[in-house]
Amino acid sequence: MNLTKKYILILILYSSIFSQEDSGDIYRRYGVHNGNLVRTVFSNWGVVGQPGDKGPQGAWLDDNNGYIGDVSLLVGAEITSNNQNGDPITFHSVVTCPVDRPSQSGPDQSNSGLRWGFEPVSGYLNPSQQFVAMSTNQNTWPNTWPNDECDWSGEWCGYFGKDTQYIQQESFYVMNDNNDHEFNYSNNNDWGVAFKPDEDNLLLNGLGLEVKVRGMQWQQILAQDCIFFLYEITNKSQTEYKKVVLGELVGTYIGNVESEADDDWSFFDVNSDLTYTGDFDNTITNNPNWVGDVGMVGYAFLESPGNPYDGIDNDGDFVGSSSMFTEVDFQDNVYDIGDYIITIDDDYRRTKVQILSSPMTVISQGREISIVAGETIFNEGNELQNGSVNENSFNGLDDDLDGLIDENYYLHYRQKKVYYDEGTGVEQTLFDIVNPRAYVDYFILDNNNNGFIDNDLSDLIDESRTDGIDNDGDWISSVHDVGSDGLAGTSDLDGTEGNGIPDDGEPNFDRTDPDESDQIGLTSFDYFVPSSAYPMSDDEELWNKLSPGFFDVPESIQDGNPTSGEDGDFIFGSGYFPLRPGQTERFSIALIYGEDKFDLDRNKDIVQEIYDNDYQFPPPPAKPELTAVAGDSEVALYWDRVAETTIDPVLLEYDFQGYKLYKASDPNFNDVRNITNAYGIIENYSPLVQFDLADDIDSLFYPSYDLFQQSAGLSFNLGDSTGLSHSFVDTDVINGRTYYYALSAYDSGNPSHTFPSENTKYITVLPSGEIITDKNTTYVTPTSRALGFEVSDVDIQPSDGFYGTGTITCSIADPEKVTGHEYLVEFWDTSNDEIDNNFDSEIDQNDLDEIIPITTFYSVYDKDPISVEFELAYYDTTSYNLGKKNIVDTSFELYKNNSLVSTNDYTINFIDGKINVDESVLPGVFRALFYHYPIYKSPYIQGAQWNQNLINNNNQSNYDDYDGVSLWIEEVQDSEVFDGLMLNFDNAWDISYVSNKWFIDGQETSLTDNILDIAVDTLSYPQFNLRSFSSPNDYKVEFYDVCNDCEDLNGNSTNFKVFDITNNIEIDYQFLGSQSNNEIDHLDRIYLFENYPSNSSLYTWNIEFSYFPSQQSSSPTIQFGDGDALFIYTSKPFRFGDEYLIKTYSPEINNNSDDFNLSNIKVVPNPYVAVNALESPLAPGVSSGRGERKVEFQNVPNGSTIKIFNIRGQHIQTLYHDDNIFDGSVSWNLRTKENIDIAYGVYLYVVESDYGVKKGKIAIIK
Repeated sequence: MNLTKKYILILILYSSIFSQEDSGDIYRRYGVHNGNLVRTVFSNWGVVGQPGDKGPQGAWLDDNNGYIGDVSLLVGAEITSNNQNGDPITFHSVVTCPVDRPSQSGPDQSNSGLRWGFEPVSGYLNPSQQFVAMSTNQNTWPNTWPNDECDWSGEWCGYFGKDTQYIQQESFYVMNDNNDHEFNYSNNNDWGVAFKPDEDNLLLNGLGLEVKVRGMQWQQILAQDCIFFLYEITNKSQTEYKKVVLGELVGTYIGNVESEADDDWSFFDVNSDLTYTGDFDNTITNNPNWVGDVGMVGYAFLESPGNPYDGIDNDGDFVGSSSMFTEVDFQDNVYDIGDYIITIDDDYRRTKVQILSSPMTVISQGREISIVAGETIFNEGNELQNGSVNENSFNGLDDDLDGLIDENYYLHYRQKKVYYDEGTGVEQTLFDIVNPRAYVDYFILDNNNNGFIDNDLSDLIDESRTDGIDNDGDWISSVHDVGSDGLAGTSDLDGTEGNGIPDDGEPNFDRTDPDESDQIGLTSFDYFVPSSAYPMSDDEELWNKLSPGFFDVPESIQDGNPTSGEDGDFIFGSGYFPLRPGQTERFSIALIYGEDKFDLDRNKDIVQEIYDNDYQFPPPPAKPELTAVAGDSEVALYWDRVAETTIDPVLLEYDFQGYKLYKASDPNFNDVRNITNAYGIIENYSPLVQFDLADDIDSLFYPSYDLFQQSAGLSFNLGDSTGLSHSFVDTDVINGRTYYYALSAYDSGNPSHTFPSENTKYITVLPSGEIITDKNTTYVTPTSRALGFEVSDVDIQPSDGFYGTGTITCSIADPEKVTGHEYLVEFWDTSNDEIDNNFDSEIDQNDLDEIIPITTFYSVYDKDPISVEFELAYYDTTSYNLGKKNIVDTSFELYKNNSLVSTNDYTINFIDGKINVDESVLPGVFRALFYHYPIYKSPYIQGAQWNQNLINNNNQSNYDDYDGVSLWIEEVQDSEVFDGLMLNFDNAWDISYVSNKWFIDGQETSLTDNILDIAVDTLSYPQFNLRSFSSPNDYKVEFYDVCNDCEDLNGNSTNFKVFDITNNIEIDYQFLGSQSNNEIDHLDRIYLFENYPSNSSLYTWNIEFSYFPSQQSSSPTIQFGDGDALFIYTSKPFRFGDEYLIKTYSPEINNNSDDFNLSNIKVVPNPYVAVNALESPLAPGVSSGRGERKVEFQNVPNGSTIKIFNIRGQHIQTLYHDDNIFDGSVSWNLRTKENIDIAYGVYLYVVESDYGVKKGKIAIIK
């Protein structure tokens, strides 16, 4: 029996353990946000700016311009629990993040060193790598997301769901306080309490809090100086916390080196919910890597819990003529007979009650209150003589019976701090800010028929996101009446779409409108000096510092201004509010930067607008993928077209406008950041080259007055309508020097409300020197090829039976990707592409306008088989990317250990090349064999005749799904790059008559004496509903002396037949003329009627015969007969069935070429004088040391060995070429084989290779 109970207990514990989301320091990861001018490392244990050795610390403009040491979340709650004696104890727990910083109380941890506080929750990242999940790096995502909101795999779990376009760079992680055992076990705390937040789950520790954290950035010019952090705090326990406070700890660190941290200053602005930090002397002298002016950093408090019950305008957004707090409102008050008081019931309904007797007892908020007229003193939130505030301002009650709950002198009227110097006896005002809030004056209101006062919520006091009222009046029926699912056109089953009234779930109403919340905002600020005076492990002291109305600064702040700088940090908070079981409260801040306080305030207004718009403003087009190819004294760049084919998710339109290509010698692109606003503040970058859509949108963006003011006079160059390109060769480069490139697609903006947006320029150099790029950014070091490098031209020939009269050439865009394979170029045309090309609901042969074959798509088929080997473990059940797209399904075979895997054991998407292998055959080493199309059905052919959106509603094949793709007739100036190749099409888009040829008596002739001329054209007859078509065929009119079966469509006898010699068939015709004696007379005509699959008598060309002017008066007689023929030739677009064969050759070393000469080997620079332009600067976070030194051997043979000796012949170092024929350079870091810096002097080198020996000298000069 006891054994059974033990097993049951173990089972219960086991179930409880695995019902919890695991958390702990083993899941710690870090990330780097650099989606705009703000770049910072952050961690999933809740700290921004740490770990400091993994990236920039709250940097702005440059990775070395660090502004913060740490920013971390604080969550405090008041708890009542029994101690070991059974006595109830009220205490406070403030959950912190395990931040690495000085603290007078030491870290918040157990005796064994276990850190108490928030730790990351498992399941929200890819466990096989070291980074926090980021929207811009799919490798950081988990296989599946563990939360219900994102019940999918392989897609981003973002603020807007799967979308990765609204927010240009977004991070996401989850943490909880389950590792904070301080008050869960009696021996861990001074109170002797063993508080458990959930009696049904004893394994839940801390307060039972879970925090979802998102970082968000945009590149948009107006939003480029900020980064947002959103916190969703959920009470996962069964305990109701009636008093909770949220806050942030900010470790200031302007200068990013320890010796620069002692001259900072910080202050606050309650009215705009902003705290901020500056550098007192506004100079950075101890960080040699600092770039530009110092500037300031602010912390904008954007979202806090709301309080819709206190009768006070907490967020300062009231409208109308509401009463404002004055000094008198916080003085003692007594009530006399005949006066009125306000009572509040349990549902926060107010009642106006008159005092008719004394003493009189009333009930308010569940309390009995006795009033003696003229004697009982009432006060609330008043200032006390010691400079503190009455504690009844925190109790959640209306203590003075005016209907207002917890009014607070320091919070709602005046922020003041006075310092008394005991040594001098002088009292100094550190700050004194009168900042009154509005409130509801219930005394001037009357009870309604049900006995309660109606509060007019239209004045935005006590507004709520759950009251069913459009408090701020921004719900517009014509725009927002889309129904409760938030999507237009879905005809909601509950009848809410189009019903003319706002409903929950619709935009700009209640829960989707952050404005409809009377947010508490900034309620406390404590600037403490020194920075170590942070009571990390003293929960009661932290609680006091976070108390509403607690505003404190050191003596160095006088009248709100700094008198000196010092090494101080600060805490700011927002509270109090209740947090019930299962309830979620949101808290968000934005780190904002500016050149000065004016610029900081301007940027605060911008982030506030972003927040007010629910973080929704038109994003830039999707990022193009940029590829760079290092060449000899050049860099070739090319990119895809994905940006041109995406819809703006906010404006719901195609607003792509062009590309800007940026080039810099530093990863922050600061050397091209040189465009200022009207105040002289640098805001934007100059591109190396710009490609603008050829349309009527060009020149400078012309904003509205309001937008122009918001941008401070900044504009945006939309281009010169030069047309698009998808490649560029940069020849202004030096071999051996590293260059950084970014390709930003931009949109056109909207002059009335939206500035043009462009993609981010994301490049990060970690302190380790590792460089991380985005898909639209790259870095490259141009270099010479290995000596004798050669890449042969591509062979390209049309196949037999080729109809098109155009030509195709092939150029090499990327030699490193040339495969040596053979390819087949294929075409589709309007008659068979399964696309409705002209939007008339008919396609291909069913559409009279599409049966003439005009080129629409081309494909490239790789004739060589592809083999991909990969290994999967037991847990690898998600998609594996084979690295090739458009796989021919019938060719695909999968092998495991040389055994064919059944098609039942895997699924594959043949379009994107991703395969899922069933876990029944895992683990194993697999090999996939298949054929594929590097390009399939691409419309990008130079001069393409597409000029409007293609919509395919007739073919379900994903290969042909061009729904919503926008193709521009002016913009198809180049084709796509595949396997390092680019095709150049010279297609005959215009079907027209080209030439004719006569054969008389079997001999080609120009027709004797220039007597007869012909004209070939299309000629329609609308009056007979007869329309002609240009048909891309060649024709032969063959004449006979006698022809018994020659007749036209009307049965008229002739002496000729007409043949379509392109398709080798005879065709019908109509002859207009007499045809007596086999003669062709002046103005005789032949009308051609051709047989197309869906139209057997399609009227195409007409041939008109005429005498030359010199012959018309004589009317010569011309007879045709046996051996006579007229040939007519037209231009023909590429069509289905046309094929080109391409043969490529892999690059190789040709030691017999004229360029193969060992004398071409050189050392750069030589001599080396102290420093070299090829050397990279110090990595971010590294502020001391010499940094990189190098010289470079260039044009070395493949596989060479380079030996270096001093002048005495002593061996110094041996270097090796890595057999990479694309890179003919070898770098030497000017260190010996013992890794010691070499001395200055002359050194000898010997280059040994299979092709000979080259000797030389290197001079190293101090």
